[in-house]
Amino acid sequence: MDLAAVFAGLDRIAWSELHHAYGPAEDVPDLLRALTAATEEAAAQAEQELWGSLVHQGSVYEATVAAVPFLARLAAAGVRRASLLGMLGAVAESTDERGLDREGAARAAVVAQLPSLLPSLADAVPEVRQCAAWAVAQCGPAGGPDTRAALRRRWESETDPVVRADVLTACVRVDPDAAEGMAAIALRPAETPPVRVAALLACVETGRPWDRELASVVAALSPLDRHTTGSQWRGEPLKDLADGLRERGDVDAAIDVVVAALQRAVETVRAGADPGTAVTEATWAAESLALRSRAAPARLLPAMLPLLDVPAAADEVVSAVRHWAEPAPQAVPALVRLSRGTDETADLALAALVSLGAPEAGELLAPRLADRPHALEAAFRRTLGLRPAPLPCSPVLLDAVRARLAVVTADASTPRERRSRYGYGYGGGLAAVNEPVHLAGLPAGWGPAARAALPELMDALPHHPLPICRALAAVADAERDLDAVTALRAHAATGPPATRQAAASALHSLTGDAGPLIAVLGAALGERGAARDQVLRAVAALGEQARPLLPQLLALLAEPSETRTVLDTAQAGLTAAATVWELTADQDVVLPMILEGLTWATRPWGHRTANQAAEVAALLGPSARPAVPHLLSMLDRPETVAAAARALVAAYPGDDRPAGVGLADLADRVLSSVRPGGYLHSARGALEALAALGPAAFTPARRERVRLLADGERRVIGSGSHTEIIRGDEEFRAAAGTVLAGLTR
Repeated sequence: MDLAAVFAGLDRIAWSELHHAYGPAEDVPDLLRALTAATEEAAAQAEQELWGSLVHQGSVYEATVAAVPFLARLAAAGVRRASLLGMLGAVAESTDERGLDREGAARAAVVAQLPSLLPSLADAVPEVRQCAAWAVAQCGPAGGPDTRAALRRRWESETDPVVRADVLTACVRVDPDAAEGMAAIALRPAETPPVRVAALLACVETGRPWDRELASVVAALSPLDRHTTGSQWRGEPLKDLADGLRERGDVDAAIDVVVAALQRAVETVRAGADPGTAVTEATWAAESLALRSRAAPARLLPAMLPLLDVPAAADEVVSAVRHWAEPAPQAVPALVRLSRGTDETADLALAALVSLGAPEAGELLAPRLADRPHALEAAFRRTLGLRPAPLPCSPVLLDAVRARLAVVTADASTPRERRSRYGYGYGGGLAAVNEPVHLAGLPAGWGPAARAALPELMDALPHHPLPICRALAAVADAERDLDAVTALRAHAATGPPATRQAAASALHSLTGDAGPLIAVLGAALGERGAARDQVLRAVAALGEQARPLLPQLLALLAEPSETRTVLDTAQAGLTAAATVWELTADQDVVLPMILEGLTWATRPWGHRTANQAAEVAALLGPSARPAVPHLLSMLDRPETVAAAARALVAAYPGDDRPAGVGLADLADRVLSSVRPGGYLHSARGALEALAALGPAAFTPARRERVRLLADGERRVIGSGSHTEIIRGDEEFRAAAGTVLAGLTR
């Protein structure tokens, strides 16, 4: 190896002026040289450090671009070839570029090195050929004719099944026209299973219509997952196949593929074979498809239900039933049967019944409350979730909650480890910590109907004040239950700040007396920290009763902007500004905070703060017009356009061209910002903006776009906890329907 040629020019680069994930990149030259160390340990350590600094969690930096030529030369010279080709592929794949002077600079740097990388496609080591195919694939069509020709030659000569499959996948990304013909040949029975699986995915990506021939290949190869071991691409072929069909609009075909896989899994089980991969692959593909397609759950569920009789698959099916928000009456008998068991599957089955609101749920939960942590949590979430729908407050369930709350309180009074006799329930872990919260949540949702639980709640108050305070506020009667009022008042006066605030808030809710809450919040406002914004939100909820805190709010707004350099402090200032406006309508005090918040729109992860500032601007109406230049610039960003549009409409009420932008233009911009896969909060903000624009902004074509948000096949909500995506999307659908009705009127 000619190290002088490999590292030529390395020391002429001003590495200290470049940055990677951990700051200045002056360590990069030594790490690159260490890749050639005589010992494997030293070379592996250098490689690990380069991965961490140059391609940190998929992000690339200016130092990454500078290092690419040296990584490519090292790989071409035979140094850690597979690993460095993988690193170069990761650089080309990245879309998270930090501090680069032009978009796509990292990929362009790898493309420039392709002449030295392409020979690795013919390397004697299969792993190197695989990694080379993967790396050049990340360059896409930019690889040019030489790359396309090299991949075709590799395809024609490759004999290793897994490498051949990866070369076909690489061709899809670099040379889709050629890949379409390759895939048609590769589907033939004479080809090896790994290549045929890759061909199925290639057919979908290159646009071949789904037909019986392709379906028969899937059936012949299922489960597909067993054929992808060793591939450089993710080994979830059935899921990827269904996702690919759905993304290109073939939703029915995607669902049919997964239904057929589920049916084959059932047949496998009934034939006495080990369900293994077949069940896991099919249920995972079903759950993944349901997270993206609104039509999928109702059609997939009947094919999944027979798997409830398979112990190895029951938990996964129960989870799907629980989170898909499907009524699924046909699933209830099987869930009832499973819930009578003595293991965790029984708990999960009962949790599904609770989540579905099955009439049997409460009666089944009551006698087993002590050993059903999942079901109790489901009842809690149903009671105090975004759309509360508590289980009925039946005498038997209320008595069970009271009895269990008494046991939990006794355990807290005499510390000892509680264990479920089934081995998993409340064994001293997180479930045990949450149990008092979940138990108290049920009477909090039932309200006065649960007043019989008042003695148990009072006994539990000293041990679990935060959840019990909320329950007391809902259950107690201010005139008859003076002991509860007295206890809350005492807890509001002493103890940790969080306990005092919870008790004072409950007291305010129960009696209307805001004095203790004002005292607690006033003391908390004097403390800096991440909790300040939460305190300010509690202040805002008081409305006019918060006026005694106005001097502190004004003092907060008067603090120098240098004290608000992180998200928490910036958002706290905006929350305070909104409350001050409601109390004073003083534009001169509030507007500077709004203008400061709007500048966050251009900062990394600053869109939430900018949107909050725009929401406060909307409260000011015409008084916020000095903020218009900032708001207009926010219209060009999908993540801020909705909040900016609302603020502009509020600043120019009744104007069909607020700040010179037509209502129809604003509607188009906001509609374009609502894309599948978003967060519920952002999507709801877009709906609020559409409603604010009013019917005049909407032609029949635009109303149809709103209708698709409510009734279209694709889920709009796709980010966040996978257990909440479907319920969030259902909530969004309902809200979109309400907005559409208003726009139609």
